This record gives sequence, structure tokens and C-alpha cells, in this order.
Amino acid sequence: MKQNLILNGEDVTLEGEDEDSLFAVLKAETKLFSGIICCQKGFCGRCHVLLDGREVPSCLVPFYQTRLREVVTPEGFAATEEHRIFRQLLDEEGLVYCHQCTEAQIFHLSAYLEQFPAPQEEELRTAISEIPCRCGSRPVLERAVRRLVALKESDRAGRR
Repeated sequence: MKQNLILNGEDVTLEGEDEDSLFAVLKAETKLFSGIICCQKGFCGRCHVLLDGREVPSCLVPFYQTRLREVVTPEGFAATEEHRIFRQLLDEEGLVYCHQCTEAQIFHLSAYLEQFPAPQEEELRTAISEIPCRCGSRPVLERAVRRLVALKESDRAGRR
């Protein structure tokens, strides 16, 4: 089955079977998610995408449900100014890049901040803990997110 959708801002046609997940089709049909092994249960966060602006695990989204919808992958998000700023803050805080969780964390926390722009301490810690991490980057992530929240708040105040 061929299907049209908007992928990282571009109109594309992808082919997959009805029972295929969005993750499986993106991995097979594009260069996206090429080196990623996914839990296939929606827990690891490594396959998360924005589907019409909402963060979802692509391994659980049936491909047939993406017809004419907008999908943004971590690779698409990585090309944005927001990603660049967040990544810079993480680097300044001393993040040691982890191939297992860093990009998933950046993507997840950015999506989280779109929905909850001023999280409380406990809410932020919960959001950070939603992506499995063994590299010990959570304190660095928390500091960088706090700085990002402050930057966004000052931007909003400056626009008033």
C-alpha cells in the first residue's frame, strides 16, 4: 500500500503493508531510524515521532493511520533552531553524548516543553525519567531544561 504523508516538512509517498508500524516503514523506506533498535513496545523512546504535533512511539502507530498526516522525526527536529539551542545548553552543562538516549531525550523533552512550558520540579523529573537512561545524564538534562525554560520565558516576556 502506498501512502502520502508529510515527513519532516516534505510531501512523501511511502510504501508498506497495513500491519506495518510507522517505525518499520520509516526504517525500510527512508534513511531515518537506520541504526536504531527499538523495543517495539513504546517504552524506550528511541522511535518517538511527532504525529500532527503529538509525541507518539512510531513502533505502535499503524502505518495506515498516517495517511495525509504530518510526521516529524528526531532527524527532522535536529535541523531546527530549537534543537540547536537545547543542544548548546546541554553541551554547556557538560553532557557526555550517549548514542542510546541523548537524541531521544532531547526530542522527548522538547515535545514535553511544548505541551508544558513551565514544569514544576517533580513534573520535570518525571518527564526526564520517561526515557530509559543508563548514562547518568539526568542531572545535566534537568539543568539544561531549566535554562531552556528560563530562555523561553524571557523570550515570551520580551514579546509582550
